[in-house]
Amino acid sequence: MSVQYGLAGQERLLARGAAVAWHAGMDLRGWYPLSVERDAQSGDASVCWRDLGRQRFSDAFFVNTLARQPTAERRVCRTPLAALASLDDCLAPDAFIFHVSRCGSTLLTQLLAALPQCIVMSEPPIVDSLLRRHHDGADATDTITLLRQAMLALGQRRNGDETHCFIKFDCWHIHSLALLRQAFPATPCLFLYREPQAVLASHQRQRGPQMVPGMLHPAQLPLPAHQLAPGDLDGYAGLVLSGLFTAAQPHAAAGQLHLINYSQLPGIVFSDLLSRFGIAPTAAQLQAMRERGGVHAKYGTAYHGDPHAPADDSLADIAARLQPGYRALEALRL
Repeated sequence: MSVQYGLAGQERLLARGAAVAWHAGMDLRGWYPLSVERDAQSGDASVCWRDLGRQRFSDAFFVNTLARQPTAERRVCRTPLAALASLDDCLAPDAFIFHVSRCGSTLLTQLLAALPQCIVMSEPPIVDSLLRRHHDGADATDTITLLRQAMLALGQRRNGDETHCFIKFDCWHIHSLALLRQAFPATPCLFLYREPQAVLASHQRQRGPQMVPGMLHPAQLPLPAHQLAPGDLDGYAGLVLSGLFTAAQPHAAAGQLHLINYSQLPGIVFSDLLSRFGIAPTAAQLQAMRERGGVHAKYGTAYHGDPHAPADDSLADIAARLQPGYRALEALRL
């Protein structure tokens, strides 16, 4: 049975716009897959697309770029699933970016998005939509095919000078890494993480959806049995973050994840990642990247570090219980 979760509601809001009828052979260049929908009566699945024209994905998140588009320019089209395979001149992803949230992953994607040769898709909702569909009973082989087609559609070249493509997933997608890698088995995977108390303090200030019970499909965010008091959001955040650390460890140990600690940013981008992926920015582009690194990755304002957090013994206790998982990743990285 399909259950509607918080992110599905967000997708419905983003799917508002002037309806364009699909027809066989329709040119979908400039259109981006947003979500997979199921007709309540027929049971048939369709893909909802948004037309972005030539608007570039330069915002902190995929949904921010869609929200920035003027209302009068928003066009929506619903197509059969097979239309995902109709786009050509698409780049396969150079890397997948996984993370624990509030750990510098948005900074990394914003630095890459500053380069005109890079297509950067930051948490595109079509991936979560397909994974929810998978957990609601869709065939695994079909899911892998659709994920591959959808990610290629996200990498469509529109300006002719794009040569690299990066996809950053939502943090809970580390639990689906094995499935996602089957869509592109040779694609390198990065995993960004940070000292637990800093992550928890950030979510205490402004909680992400994964840190609010009931917002995500439970199969996407497996948690151990617990007896947390109702409303104990800090305790719940600790369980979620512990699960993310734990999920990454076997993949990192097997050499399937390149680990990056928050403390290595932004320097590692310039000292390692650009050359690792064969990106050779001009001097002007490097300067633009360094300037972009001086503003808040999510909000675009001057960045002077995280706000000072008052002493919180309960948060420190939760973070202390997460230290073994964090230290295990550090040991693998170092």
